[in-house]
Amino acid sequence: MNKNFLAYKLKEYVSSGILPMHMPGHKRKVPKEIEEMMTDIYEMDLTEVEGTDNLHDATGIIKDSMEFTKNIYKTNKTYYLINGSSCGILASIRACACTGDYKNKRSYIIVADNAHFSVYNAIELLDLIPIYVNIGYNNLGIAKECDAKSVKALLEINKEKNIVAALFTSPTYEGVVSDIQLIAKTLHEYDIPVIVDEAHGAHLTYIEKTTEKYVDLTNTYDMEFPSSAVSLGADIVVQSLHKTLPSLTQTALCHLKSKLIDEKCLEESLHIFETSSPSYVFMAGIDACIRYMSKSYAYVSRYLKSLKSFREKVSSCKSIHLWEENTGLGYDFTKLVIYSDNIDGITLANILRESYNIETEMSRPGFVLAYSTVCDSEDDFDRLYKALSDIDKNFVYIEHESTSNLDEKYLNKIAKKNIYIYPPGVPVIKKGDIIDRAGFELLQEYIKKGKRVYGLDP
Repeated sequence: MNKNFLAYKLKEYVSSGILPMHMPGHKRKVPKEIEEMMTDIYEMDLTEVEGTDNLHDATGIIKDSMEFTKNIYKTNKTYYLINGSSCGILASIRACACTGDYKNKRSYIIVADNAHFSVYNAIELLDLIPIYVNIGYNNLGIAKECDAKSVKALLEINKEKNIVAALFTSPTYEGVVSDIQLIAKTLHEYDIPVIVDEAHGAHLTYIEKTTEKYVDLTNTYDMEFPSSAVSLGADIVVQSLHKTLPSLTQTALCHLKSKLIDEKCLEESLHIFETSSPSYVFMAGIDACIRYMSKSYAYVSRYLKSLKSFREKVSSCKSIHLWEENTGLGYDFTKLVIYSDNIDGITLANILRESYNIETEMSRPGFVLAYSTVCDSEDDFDRLYKALSDIDKNFVYIEHESTSNLDEKYLNKIAKKNIYIYPPGVPVIKKGDIIDRAGFELLQEYIKKGKRVYGLDP
């Protein structure tokens, strides 16, 4: 194979033996039941021929598959997304806007300001006016939960406006959840539909089902996970299967559970934002994933025990710690937010990669995020723990910074685009905001640590 081919580069990367503590959730080792269903993907790569149905007008096998998934999640309707959660977010916001007659009225959307950039894209495309709920950040730079009282206060101030939707991210990239039940109840008093970006929480339903089935082992897990927003009153919930479950990249779900949103508006919006040639390989992968996970209690139980054991072992480290939120709302313990008293997060991620052949999901100055999923084995957790333990005992912090500097011309200028680090794709500075001294210095720190900053004009 030609070494310049992308396929060669991918195979070379995989053969290096690197441990993937990052997406996709299948970790390149799906359960054999899924693997057996998903062999020979080129033979499965079909189009809308007789008997294969049509995602955009499902009446046969695809409809049956989505019905099966709907019953698992107990929704009004569940739609398969093969353009990822970004497609679902765009379609969901447009569906709410159409229901709210945005074309004929000046329309607004309530948004927690730690939203993914796809939310900001939808706002711009639909000419909506955002009403921001400010989210605080802790000393590590991790976004806190959305305060329901702040949402209530915004509603009182803006109650005369045509607010077509409200959107919140829960759980966040780092596993923080908001009180969606209370927030939804508050917004529904004003007949405002609630969209929850649960891209990072597709696994929560299955963890909840497992803990219910193995109730005698709940104390063994000793981790209070949150419920999915699907069961907490949200009108639309968008989930990325590929982030935390054994499914291919780009596969996601859009759950409708509402009387406030016109179903036809949502389906029309999905037709607009989703490709007209949906991948049958992706759809088969979604179906295989859901059918497997619907009876995977023992599989999830083993994972939870390994996860708990790992977290307990790391607690013995002196200078390396696992952060978790403690608000009484539960926390997504699958997110491994690792921070050190001596090493910044970006350097720690580099050490794990270069010295231990472990690739993490994302790093920031305050912490590094390792993504664990149901496909991680006990051996995987042991390998990560041994690396962290070794770093804890033996590494002396030596900071290596690039000599790159952010041009002073950006200071106190208005951002022409959303400025963000990817991952996670949450704007550090939103389009239209002023790049003040604090924002400038944060971007400068990212650049000095070798991170790429998106959205800065040349």
